[in-house]
Amino acid sequence: MRRIVSILLCAALVSGCEIARMVKPEPQANVAAKPPAEKPAPPTPEQFVKAFTVLNERFRVDNERVLDERGTRSIQANRASAFDALHAGLIRLGMIVESRDPDVGTLTVAAPAPRPLSADEWRRTVQSDLPMMAEILCPILGPYCTGIKFEPDDYVIAINATVRGTERGGSEVSLTTRMREIAPRPGMPRRDYPPPTGVRMALDKIWAAFDQALAEQEKRGARKAP
Repeated sequence: MRRIVSILLCAALVSGCEIARMVKPEPQANVAAKPPAEKPAPPTPEQFVKAFTVLNERFRVDNERVLDERGTRSIQANRASAFDALHAGLIRLGMIVESRDPDVGTLTVAAPAPRPLSADEWRRTVQSDLPMMAEILCPILGPYCTGIKFEPDDYVIAINATVRGTERGGSEVSLTTRMREIAPRPGMPRRDYPPPTGVRMALDKIWAAFDQALAEQEKRGARKAP
């Protein structure tokens, strides 16, 4: 009697599942007992360092590309208005001001990760970037890579903003973002860059909050007008 065995491999760092081929075993009487498979040896510290060094570099390159595409906005509002709107928008997203200089046009905010993303947005971010992470980590770490989690608990997200005036009386707003480890891991490379999809989502939320704050400024100005 034929018995069909379907093997389902769903690795945590690989999107999608792979169905193994159909297997037709020999009759039970002819199957010799097999010793249990040995577990693969865990990665060495050197392998961990190599894997996360490569991943960090990939995050850096991808994040810089995202910031080039979405990290700068030019608007018609003057610098003071743009600065106030950015400040208000970032606070609305739960960010905490670390330093601000309206005269120079610099603003630094930070908050425990995953802010300015929600917990659900962070999960969707990591899920979106898992295939890329697996492509980098698994060849170096082997099967161990499937158990690695990318949780936000040990990090702070910092956002640096610069607002400068333009020649025509408008403003240019530029943003950058970094991660800070709350408790760095000895012997491991520092992780400075959030997942690229998270950077895209965060920028979209920041610009939406910025636009909302600018619109509220205009409404207040219209009410004050004679």
